[in-house]
Amino acid sequence: MAVVHADSSHHATQSVRLFDMVAALSTTLDLLDPQLGSHQKRTCLIAAQIGLALQLSQADYRSLFIASIFHDIGALALHDRLSMLAFEETAPHLHAQMGAQLLIRFEAFRPHAPLVAYHHVPWDHGKGSHFDGQPVPRLSHLIHLADRIEVLAQTRANILADSEEIRQRICEKSGVVFDPEHVDAFLQVSRTERFWLDLFSVNLDQILKALAPFEDIELDLNQLMMFARFFALIIDSRSHFTATHSAGVAICAETIARHMGMSDIEATRMRIAGYLHDTGKLAIPNEYINRNGPLAREEMARMRAHSYITHDILSKINGMADIAEWASHHHERLDGSGYPFHKSAEHLSLGARIMAVADIYTALIEDRPYRAGMAETEVFAHLASLVEAGQLEPTVVATLQRHHDRIGQLCREVQRQEGEELNEFWRMASAAA
Repeated sequence: MAVVHADSSHHATQSVRLFDMVAALSTTLDLLDPQLGSHQKRTCLIAAQIGLALQLSQADYRSLFIASIFHDIGALALHDRLSMLAFEETAPHLHAQMGAQLLIRFEAFRPHAPLVAYHHVPWDHGKGSHFDGQPVPRLSHLIHLADRIEVLAQTRANILADSEEIRQRICEKSGVVFDPEHVDAFLQVSRTERFWLDLFSVNLDQILKALAPFEDIELDLNQLMMFARFFALIIDSRSHFTATHSAGVAICAETIARHMGMSDIEATRMRIAGYLHDTGKLAIPNEYINRNGPLAREEMARMRAHSYITHDILSKINGMADIAEWASHHHERLDGSGYPFHKSAEHLSLGARIMAVADIYTALIEDRPYRAGMAETEVFAHLASLVEAGQLEPTVVATLQRHHDRIGQLCREVQRQEGEELNEFWRMASAAA
């Protein structure tokens, strides 16, 4: 067997740009429904250009940018997102309120939550300045306008030929549904062909990056950890059965890494990779994840794509090459039988080997729709069988078993805390519905 090689630390002190993480999270959310494509990014682009025409203050422009790129973050269920395809909306406020609740849970985004909470409130000749007795930020109305423009634009085969019709439809709603000042600014900026062509450009991320009010802001390791936890909250909030899986994998991977001699920085990055390892599962139908029984061949084939999608998203973020590798290789096996890359031992880093064990261990101790969590003896018997088959790194499994009391305790505590947070979110979702 190949010698386990230590992970390079050349990424250890490299910071990550906030825009890259924001764009990656927005891309991840759009995985929930391919029909909507880059809806949030296009809505953000529209809102940003109108905001610039309105000469918003720097603080307002930043808030508008962040809120609009995440405005549908609460639409975690597929049917919620599909309902937004209709220009004339019905009961749109639930996902807006849930989106605000998610943003509140990340300190850096908390100030922008009210913009998301009310982004489907109509202007109604100024009466929309309040909703359910609460003040509505005026920028919420701007996001509403941008959102509806995007919905009208996204299905057009020839956007330049149809742009005047879209402008006319928006104009007809001025004062009734949309803030007239915002509509006037939209009519001003949408005169150019570029406005419409930019929306569907293959360089959409670069166009947005040029307009981002925080393009040069970088996240340190602690901020990156907070952002990764926010990712995990969104990923795990879709299913009660895997609700705390990412948190469990994260603490398990970090603790094993420390016991195996990784530096504090590398071990922390391992935890970040654990939080992000199932990012690609947002592209997998929820019914597969909640299935009380085995998946059909076609369903399993689709499920196997999730770790590749994780790699595809994370590998585009500068400064996260190691995290992307560890996160996306959690289904790889030393004998080459894993997926999606079928890498064998000589091509798998220590971080990837740790992540594979952490993922399996955490999954085995959790309750799933088709079985209860396994007892400790069963867990390690199963891990031993995979080591014997040449699939898992024996030194990683041995380290986990040697320190199992502490690792198991940490895993349960972190998952308990994460579960309480998610249960509160679900309670609020149920009450709002």
